[in-house]
Amino acid sequence: MEKLAIGIDIGGTRTKLGLVDLINGKVLELIIAPTETKDSGKFLEIINSGIDKLKEVAQKHHSTIIGVGFGVTGFVFSNGMVDSTYGFLEFMEDYPLAEYIVKQNSLPCRADNDARVVALGEALYGKGKGQNRVLVLTLGTGLGLGFIAGGKFETDLPYAHMGGHISVGHTDFKCYCGKRGCLEALVSATGIVAGAKRLGWEQKYPDLPLNVETIFKAEQDGNDDAKIVVEEFLGYLKTGIDNYINIFAPDMIIIGGGVSKGMKLYLDKLTQLDFLLPYKNYKVKIALSELDEHSGILGSAALFN
Repeated sequence: MEKLAIGIDIGGTRTKLGLVDLINGKVLELIIAPTETKDSGKFLEIINSGIDKLKEVAQKHHSTIIGVGFGVTGFVFSNGMVDSTYGFLEFMEDYPLAEYIVKQNSLPCRADNDARVVALGEALYGKGKGQNRVLVLTLGTGLGLGFIAGGKFETDLPYAHMGGHISVGHTDFKCYCGKRGCLEALVSATGIVAGAKRLGWEQKYPDLPLNVETIFKAEQDGNDDAKIVVEEFLGYLKTGIDNYINIFAPDMIIIGGGVSKGMKLYLDKLTQLDFLLPYKNYKVKIALSELDEHSGILGSAALFN
């Protein structure tokens, strides 16, 4: 007998809705829609349409859906009220997301911070399966942080969701949070591209698109400016990881998000433990996500585990 739930991952440009088999950790059906950022009515229309389609799929499996889980940026209360998405979703200020979904779909609804549910998906169904303490860093347009202990969130609410804003260097680059030297501003795709811009990438290499994939490829091909950008990125990321080790003492660190897709060749540089550790004989594994875009869907659905 399948145990089915819907997981919804609200991303920067795309919203992913999946019908999830919670027992086997499989996405049985996936719907991708553009993320509506300005209009609540249009947003709910897209979400409700997707839920209806997934209900039909569940019926074909002769199963019922036990609930709808959401991963959404920002701080989310236990009743599914979104405190704020800090301007990402303009209408989602003090927004009763779960209440709307329950009312319009007659299904239970739970919601949590997007990076936290990504971590839950990785810990239950991905590289973190079988590990006790799992820290997941999602490197995309920003830096998401989620920590799982014993297969569960360590705190009921996402108090540490701004954990990407630890200061790791003295830079002139100001983060949107107001501080300078934020890890997020230095290791996200946005930060990597900004580092290349500061070296005059667009003027020097007009034929090379300015994106993370191109920068990593250029570094591997011996481009000196790309080497500077990648070396800075790895240095800042390792400093961040060293800090997180001393806060969370994870057994495994998983790196996901769009930036991680080009990081396979650089992973060894992040695994050297050079500083004071949480306890004697402490060891940590660092791996890249293999769930790719499914981690947020699986983790959102797993709010009903």
